[in-house]
Amino acid sequence: MWNQDKSVVLSSICTRVVIAIALVLAVVLPFVAQGGFFDNRSLIPTQLVALVLPVYYAFCVPALVALFSLDRLLAAIKRGAVFTPANVRLLRVISWACFAAAVILAVSTVVSIVFGFIALLAVFFGMILRVVKNLFAAAVELKTENDFTI
Repeated sequence: MWNQDKSVVLSSICTRVVIAIALVLAVVLPFVAQGGFFDNRSLIPTQLVALVLPVYYAFCVPALVALFSLDRLLAAIKRGAVFTPANVRLLRVISWACFAAAVILAVSTVVSIVFGFIALLAVFFGMILRVVKNLFAAAVELKTENDFTI
């Protein structure tokens, strides 16, 4: 039977898989893009490689910050520590990482218009996370008041 514990475990596994993929891509992407694994046949035009790779590496910084924070948040939820100030901080970090990624992608629109669309999505996710963070902060405050009430 599917339950919340299994859902948290699945989310944690998926987060760690995405972290692993991002890290592997950071190492492998230059070789793949320049034909290092395909008999020197490039998958991306050479002039585009010089533009796309810096965007990927710049984007990886806030993305990995968000992913590692999400992993810590899921670990806390798995331990049963849901409405805590630490989780509010993690949600804040994740939302700011979304906004940082949006800025990087918006600047990168000069490379490709696609980055602009992804930047809009990152802003949208950042805004949703700010709302969730505010809800968590209010819940933490209520929980703290409730804990002190006899």
